[in-house]
Amino acid sequence: MRTALFLLLAATVAWSAEPRKQSQRSSAPPGVELIHDVEIGTGGGRTLHAEIARPKDPPAAPMPAVLWIHGGGWSGGSHKSNRAATLATKGYFTASIEYRLSGEAKWPAQIEDCKLGVRWLRANAAKYNVNPDRIGCWGSSAGGHLVACLGTMDDARFEGNGGHAGVSSRVQAVVDYCGPSDFTNGSGGVQNAKEGEDSKAVLGLFGVPFKEKPALWKDGSPLVYVKRTAPPFLIVHGDKDITVPVEHSLQFAAALKRAGVPVELIVVKNGGHGMTAGSGEPPAEPSREALDAAVLAFFDKVLKK
Repeated sequence: MRTALFLLLAATVAWSAEPRKQSQRSSAPPGVELIHDVEIGTGGGRTLHAEIARPKDPPAAPMPAVLWIHGGGWSGGSHKSNRAATLATKGYFTASIEYRLSGEAKWPAQIEDCKLGVRWLRANAAKYNVNPDRIGCWGSSAGGHLVACLGTMDDARFEGNGGHAGVSSRVQAVVDYCGPSDFTNGSGGVQNAKEGEDSKAVLGLFGVPFKEKPALWKDGSPLVYVKRTAPPFLIVHGDKDITVPVEHSLQFAAALKRAGVPVELIVVKNGGHGMTAGSGEPPAEPSREALDAAVLAFFDKVLKK
């Protein structure tokens, strides 16, 4: 089971500028109930879904919740694999949220759909025995970017009109794995073919080159929106990540700290984009097990206090 979980994480966090086939659904950890294809609202006129993983024997008190936002360069990946499902073994309600990929819709469709996911869960908190004041989010790569947006972008223009209007889309905790945070000067080194060239993945997200609409690229940069009202963050990034340079997380964490936001930063030594070491390299530190423990400890501290 542990080996399968590690393979799932590696597949989830891998970045690709090209669309991929949809991932297979995760298998249920012991003691966890899965609920598939739950309708959460609409995006671009079509129905969006969530994959739920929750304890089979939920606690009597309303549970904290964690939403998983998948990676895949905004153009691939699938909500069907819920990386946060293992948290359901620790008393959390979890759901993996579907969002429109860049081949279907451009920015800000992706953050609108993620905010819809938060509103859906909060609107249905009583139904799912969830504490509406204890909702966190966790994402990796492109998903890391989107959870950082959830934690920083509280402007009403990002809400969209997919459903559950008037319900808050604020989250109380964010775990950002290797997400890009700053496009104000272009791709910021994200998967560039060469210096000064727009990343295919980021260009796909915004739909126009940086030089033509720099304001649009700035609009999608969570670094720009940092303020003291943001929720606590845990940021994890590999120091040898050549897909999303670690400088994105270093600068983002520094900005959060300057604003007075509680932030924990873990730089994984020898870690690439999936937090693992390359072939022939020394092992990545902290290990996957240690990172999983750090994520659980962070959510426990913020959402169960």
